[in-house]
Amino acid sequence: MFTWIYGLPIWLDFLLITGVAVGLTVTAILLSRGAVQRAFGPEPGWNETVTMVLTVGGVFYGLLLGLIAAATYESYDAAQGRVADEAAAIGTLYREVSAYPEPTREILRADLVAYTRDVREVVWPALHRGEEPMGGTALVTRFQGHLLAFRPADSAQEIVHAATIDQFARFDSDRRHRINATKGGIPDVLWCTILVGGAVNLVLLCLFCLGRHAHLVLGGLFAFFLGAMIFLIAALDYPFRGDLSVSSEPFDSVYANVMSP
Repeated sequence: MFTWIYGLPIWLDFLLITGVAVGLTVTAILLSRGAVQRAFGPEPGWNETVTMVLTVGGVFYGLLLGLIAAATYESYDAAQGRVADEAAAIGTLYREVSAYPEPTREILRADLVAYTRDVREVVWPALHRGEEPMGGTALVTRFQGHLLAFRPADSAQEIVHAATIDQFARFDSDRRHRINATKGGIPDVLWCTILVGGAVNLVLLCLFCLGRHAHLVLGGLFAFFLGAMIFLIAALDYPFRGDLSVSSEPFDSVYANVMSP
């Protein structure tokens, strides 16, 4: 629902979401203030009643936001772990194929270098834009074909070959997990619940009978905090998109420290 924010700078996203929340709240308070005071102003204990309702509803709404924010950050952190695992697996695989005889060694290493370069230069920019390039699958398949075509000449090569096949399976599993992590996103029904809950809290804020300045300050602060929470959830919703996206630094490190001459 909030995928449009990933095309904007993160600071602008924050200002837009919090600004809209504060602007709507302030506008609603100013427009409804007179009617609320005429309808409920003289009633004794009205503010206490609204406070009680807002407190009870706020507890459940705050719990919902907190749980969603925690789950979103957990998914983001897991995605970072998937990237680190895949990069570590490909680095280990590169060192293992370095024990193969020529020309197989150079062929396998060239395949891994091509894959890592593709991840850094093609896959990550595409993920940043919300796309899913499939070129990496062809590169992995090519490496697998070259690896399985090798025939060990002695027992030492058989041991190395078996270990390399096992490491390739681990790398392919880590890669699958990383790809699956790119398909995140909070369901629209949860976003609707968040927005409806925010609207209900906005209505309750408008029902207070307070001084003009106190009402605007308290409502604006509440709306700012609510907007900041929604911004946090939206910014981390898709871990591979936007300015807060998961970094390709683990692949950069493997490419620079393991694969470079």
